[in-house]
Amino acid sequence: MRVFVTGATGFIGSAVVRELRSAGHEVLGLARNDERAAALTSTGVVAHRGDLSDVESLATGARASDGAIHLAFDHGFGTTPREVAAELDRRAIEAMAAVLEGKALVVTSGTALLPPAASARSTALRFQRCRARIPKLRRLLQQTAACGRA
Repeated sequence: MRVFVTGATGFIGSAVVRELRSAGHEVLGLARNDERAAALTSTGVVAHRGDLSDVESLATGARASDGAIHLAFDHGFGTTPREVAAELDRRAIEAMAAVLEGKALVVTSGTALLPPAASARSTALRFQRCRARIPKLRRLLQQTAACGRA
């Protein structure tokens, strides 16, 4: 199964990409610059250049895949107003959904729960919680693949 992943180089995205690759899936990862594209390519992921504001690129990546997992979000952390980031996210989701008819689109959301000076221990706990969700995502992908074969 070829899966288009936004946020593929992010905290959660990189863990999801590793799991997808280890399960034998081909990953097409959204990369907003050359550095991110190189990071993806070095792990065996096909880099797809674009960003959340480029709805044509998002549609192209989704169209070229059997499904998509949307993990990216422009947090901005003080530079992007929440309303702007939410609208950008809505448009990104709509662009992918429009071309994925009959295919899976997994959309995630999250909240920055830790203060900037979070301890290493609290960061490790957050990572453990994210990893705990990976088996659920794996089951969802297996169910989606089974539906496609039926």
